[in-house]
This record gives sequence, structure tokens and C-alpha cells, in this order.
Amino acid sequence: MKILDETGAVVENPDLTLGYLTDDTQPLEQPAQEAVAEVAHYETVAEYPGGGRDVRKIIDVPGVPAQAAWTEQVPIQKYVRYTAEELAAQEEERKKAEAREKLPDTVAALQKENEMLKQCLLEMSEIVYA
Repeated sequence: MKILDETGAVVENPDLTLGYLTDDTQPLEQPAQEAVAEVAHYETVAEYPGGGRDVRKIIDVPGVPAQAAWTEQVPIQKYVRYTAEELAAQEEERKKAEAREKLPDTVAALQKENEMLKQCLLEMSEIVYA
């Protein structure tokens, strides 16, 4: 499928980090078509003693009816580049997602540190009351 940018130029490998694709159609003008007559001949398949024979029709050139010019809608994709604001929002979202991915490690580290602090307090209270 053909991919076009905003200017109508063909894009071979669009960078989806800098833009996105949308489905669209493009008009394609088809010229009028003249009629073409069918060209065929007959071949003998079998001959019989009484003079009869079986034949079959062989089409050499198929017939084509005349057709007026028409416009066909061809499916394409359009490559739309992100605006500076959209790129900034995506970067912010990426940072938030990265922070969410690190969250379980952060929570585990805080729980471990909390347990160590509890142990220290317990040891300190034993020293004071001993």
C-alpha cells in the first residue's frame, strides 16, 4: 500500500516515533475503454463415420464491452507528523510509564529499608531499657 506524507510525496519507511499513519483513499482516473470484439475459432474434437463431428469453441481474444471513463478510489495511508506539543506530551508519557515500571523495585527497596529501620529501633530500645 502506498504511503503519502502531507505534501503528497511517497514515504518508504515512515518513522512512527515522529508521526502516525491514517487510512485514506486517493482518486485514480481510469480512461474510457473501447469495445473489443471477441475473436474465436472452432476446433474439431471428434469426427464420426456418418459425417458428423463434435467441435469446441476456442476463444483467442476475449470480448470487452465499451466503458466510459471513471474514477476509482485506491486505498492509501497518510503519514501525519506529530506537532511539537504532541511530541512533548509523548515524551512526558514515556517518562511516566518508565517511572511506573520502576515502581515495584522502588516499593521493594522502601519496604526493605523500613524493616532495617524497625530492627534498628528495636535494638536501640533494648539498649535503653537494658
